[in-house]
Amino acid sequence: MKHALYFFNPEHDLALANNDLNFNAPAPARQLASDLLLIPVWFAPDGSGVAGSGESNEWLQSMQMLFPQLSNTKIYGSADFKAVSSIVPWGWDAALCKQISPGTGDSKTLDEPLKTLLPNELQLKKIRDLSHRRTAIRALQYLHAQTSLRGFLPHQGQEISNIEMAKDFSVTHAQTIFKAPWSGSGKGLSWVRNGLTDSHLGWCRNIIAKQGSVIGEPIYPVVQDFAMEFSCTHTKVSFVGYSLFETEKGIYRSNLLMRDDAIFEQLTGKFIPPELLLSVQNHLLQFIETEIAPHYTGMLGVDMFVYTENGKFKLHPCVEINLRMTMGCVARIFYDRFVHPEAKGHFYVDHYPAAGQLWNDHLQRKAQLPLSVENGKITAGYLALTDVRSSSHYRIRVEILYDYP
Repeated sequence: MKHALYFFNPEHDLALANNDLNFNAPAPARQLASDLLLIPVWFAPDGSGVAGSGESNEWLQSMQMLFPQLSNTKIYGSADFKAVSSIVPWGWDAALCKQISPGTGDSKTLDEPLKTLLPNELQLKKIRDLSHRRTAIRALQYLHAQTSLRGFLPHQGQEISNIEMAKDFSVTHAQTIFKAPWSGSGKGLSWVRNGLTDSHLGWCRNIIAKQGSVIGEPIYPVVQDFAMEFSCTHTKVSFVGYSLFETEKGIYRSNLLMRDDAIFEQLTGKFIPPELLLSVQNHLLQFIETEIAPHYTGMLGVDMFVYTENGKFKLHPCVEINLRMTMGCVARIFYDRFVHPEAKGHFYVDHYPAAGQLWNDHLQRKAQLPLSVENGKITAGYLALTDVRSSSHYRIRVEILYDYP
């Protein structure tokens, strides 16, 4: 029986920004990819394959003993593409396609089974175009056009193609953030809080030269980051759920693990009228189905935040759109599949620069927060979602701190 094969390529955003078939990720990104290689185990449907190393089979077997939901998941050190029904990466880009098959770029040299599994050059170009931050601007314009939403939404960002436009934008908005059209998480950002400087202008000039433009947006006083997660399948779009997360200077730090309806209640109970949030969700479904789904199959996250203006809470419903799997979506799926519905906790991405430091922390947490699992669902404790070794520098962990009654 054929199976889906999942790849973890977290350098995807960097590859889109670089736009080179021969892109070679920097060392930290390669380390991240290596240490977190098996994270698709937790969101791939049972019976799927995960591209990894046979050295981790023992780790997978230990997880399968705890979680029967993983009983038919397998790790493949090398793939027989004749047995693969679909390839599911973290995100599609030309560099990944070449990594999967060195023949990419010359379709005549590809094996027929593999050729049907990879997007062609036109499809890759369309995915990259839709991954440009202008897509988020277009989505916000679409929401502004809906009569029921008028008056509830923030100003739209602006695509800026020259330095004079950047100067004008910073005059209009006292505090500004400039964004590269394509960049890694938390990267490609220039914050202008106390006036535009030569350094800011030099940054904009460099990005415009490389990527054609920058995106200018006002800086908002954010009180809560969150996202809506969607799935595109054969031009159809479905809502997967909410992701409540924390960032630091635009860099993802962690997710809250809790029921989807509880996140909705927290957002609407504290900040946003429920009818506004549901209306935004429905209109985004329409936008994605029309503008994105005809060209893209996979997970998709729309980042949002609640901010304050004149003492009132307001919603920014489309900060950016990620045409790829996201950590927020991993957290959503993980909670729904592997955590007891009455439990809560956190989902973290950790980095330890010093060799051995992460391994020591891993052992300490295992001792201090022993894992409790009932019928394949975590009720309390610590679990590393990746195969932590003495050489590891990155880890994804969950901590369920609130046992259910």
